[in-house]
Amino acid sequence: MMQCFHWYTPAGGHLWDEVSQKAQSLADVGFTALWLPPAYKGFSGAYDVGYGVYDMYDLGEFNQRDTIATKYGTRQQYLEAIQALHQAGLQVYADGVLNHR
Repeated sequence: MMQCFHWYTPAGGHLWDEVSQKAQSLADVGFTALWLPPAYKGFSGAYDVGYGVYDMYDLGEFNQRDTIATKYGTRQQYLEAIQALHQAGLQVYADGVLNHR
């Protein structure tokens, strides 16, 4: 399993697209699973790593906290990344913080 993010992952909504593009190459080098960051909107909007929970139901589709996308992208990009990972035979572990409200 590979952790697919870190605290300093750049904002800008590109992570989900990068994950989609790299899915097969990650499988080819032997990874079997990816750990994805919290996908929901955080208090800092497009700059929040996901641990400052704002709205656990907004995966990047509603205009809240001055942005539609999360730090990592939109809901559609997230779903496409998961689909690409599954097509490459990778398991997906989605991080979520239930007690930071």
